[in-house]
Amino acid sequence: MKGILTFVKISALSFMTILFSYGQNKNDRNVTIENVKGVTYVRNPKQGLWDSGEKAKIRLVQDIQIGKLDGQEEFLFVYISDVAVNGNGDIYVADRRLNEVRKFDKEGRYLLTIGRKGQGPGEFQSIRTLSVNKLNDLFVFDNMLGRISIFTEKGEHKETSKKILAGSWIEPCKIFFHNKGYVLFGKANRSLNLFHDFNEKWDETTSYIEYEPSDSREFEEQSLGFNPGNCFVQDNGDLLYTKYYYDNQVRVYKNEKLVRIITRESNLKKAYEVEVFHDVQKAMSISKDQDYDFKSFGQGIAFIGKSFQNSLGVFQLPNGHIVDFLSIRKSKSSRELWVELFDSTGKLLSFSKLGDNMNYDIRCMDSGGRFYAIERKEYNKVIAFRLEY
Repeated sequence: MKGILTFVKISALSFMTILFSYGQNKNDRNVTIENVKGVTYVRNPKQGLWDSGEKAKIRLVQDIQIGKLDGQEEFLFVYISDVAVNGNGDIYVADRRLNEVRKFDKEGRYLLTIGRKGQGPGEFQSIRTLSVNKLNDLFVFDNMLGRISIFTEKGEHKETSKKILAGSWIEPCKIFFHNKGYVLFGKANRSLNLFHDFNEKWDETTSYIEYEPSDSREFEEQSLGFNPGNCFVQDNGDLLYTKYYYDNQVRVYKNEKLVRIITRESNLKKAYEVEVFHDVQKAMSISKDQDYDFKSFGQGIAFIGKSFQNSLGVFQLPNGHIVDFLSIRKSKSSRELWVELFDSTGKLLSFSKLGDNMNYDIRCMDSGGRFYAIERKEYNKVIAFRLEY
């Protein structure tokens, strides 16, 4: 009898193992992985391995908000230009109109104010970018002065760089750190390279990873959009990068070389639609009532169009999962916030809607996996949130 029971147990266990393996292979069967000329392509279907098609598997949970419509002066902002978080969870919020940076603790309590309007050491004319290194020093990029000011975590001015390619930057929007110096992410007038290395004396040493237009070269070269969240440095030093006008691809670079492309099949085949005008006056005369989202002008050229999907930021969570936030157009006045969740290898786990008309400008993530976004509806504020799944 004991032998029979043991056989039954083993048979049941084997049967369950077969079922599990079959189910796993069935789910994975729609994910194709292949190597093409040294680049691994991970191609995913529209739905993830976790998706049932009935409801979203991921929820956005707001933790704190910094910023008020009225009340204490420390919580009133005119125009928030960037957000950064240090290793202790302290939050830095830059106001470009007031030309100052305010520091808050991880619960959103005000701590101190850094800088003021001016051109002297530790003063600002137009704050564009914030970043924090492993020593918790704060780096503040001023695009009008073309320099970086460095402060201790107590708010004391430590150093001011020389002018960095003054007048040549279009969208310098993020600073990274490595052993030999600094990396600035952004497009410069003189090239389409995305990343620019500087040594400790703030001399540019090299630039790399050339931007490749998806559709209209004229539009993308002159009106290229950047979001600070569009690139992320993994713990092993690999770079994650997505285009702001999202082409359904997350790119992974190792030692400046493309090694992996993660894709998801989508009904949206084009990230945007644009009409190029070399007659600027004609473009200016087009009515605002027409169905377009943006109108931008360059020297002797104009662009009018609509963006169907934008990447608001790609990040890697502490558990290794990769998330990519998307703003998807439903109409001229309506957009939806979605998230793609991949495992560390690039397999899609879930494609979930997080909400309607949530105009979040997602800037950074802390070491605990909490995200920080600028929201300008009614008044400027910072929203700290996490994903629950």
